Amino acid sequence: MAFWGDYHTHTVYSHGKGSIEDSVLKAAKLGLRELGITEHGFNHLCYNLRRGELARMRSQIEMLAQKYPQVKVYVGVEANILSPKGKIDVRGSDKPKLDITVCGYHKLVRAFPAQPQYFFPNNLGLSGAKTVARNTAAYLSALEKNEIDILSHPGNSCKCDVREVARACKYFGTYFELNGKRISLSDDELAAVAEEDCEFIASSDAHEPRRVGDFSLPVKRIEKLGIPLSRLANYERLPQFRSRKEAKHTGDNENAMGEEL
Repeated sequence: MAFWGDYHTHTVYSHGKGSIEDSVLKAAKLGLRELGITEHGFNHLCYNLRRGELARMRSQIEMLAQKYPQVKVYVGVEANILSPKGKIDVRGSDKPKLDITVCGYHKLVRAFPAQPQYFFPNNLGLSGAKTVARNTAAYLSALEKNEIDILSHPGNSCKCDVREVARACKYFGTYFELNGKRISLSDDELAAVAEEDCEFIASSDAHEPRRVGDFSLPVKRIEKLGIPLSRLANYERLPQFRSRKEAKHTGDNENAMGEEL
């Protein structure tokens, strides 16, 4: 199987065990053309990337580009959705320092002002109608207001209307991730997402170099449902990321990204 890129991986800069070079070396051995180093977002309480480290990451990646020219490496972040209004922990001042933005819901995230009505039901594993509606609104608002390239592990610890989220991903040009560590959607939910014709992307979510390029779970799940591999944006092609396209979506993107946390 010819996957050309892995765009959701972690290193010692946040929650991973290996260096950036360790991950690039594994990608090179696998024949991947591109690799995203997407550390956990700035507001995570335990595994956050520090803003001051972005420049050091960039410097290392530029050095590695000389050593491993066959692999294009992106500086990225796996941002956190902070509220039902779609706020995320990426500022306008962060954007020029990032090549790609992965974003999703995570527990143990610092949000100001506090959002107990948003975080507590998810932390407790609740999935009632109000929780689902609130979570769906958070996903839709985040996709509208921010140039999110990949929506990470949708529905994980954040139950939502997956059809509505898939429609929004298609409309705004955000890839719907099939995560190599966990896919929290049932077969019926995943089939519903596929029916909305949004584009999937397979990611390893590697937290150690040996797992870079491991797409076995995404492949297993979509093959089970008869979804063709061609629906994966990184299978035998390179994805076209929303934030890197010249034609930007209109709306509140710049205002949302420029809002200070």
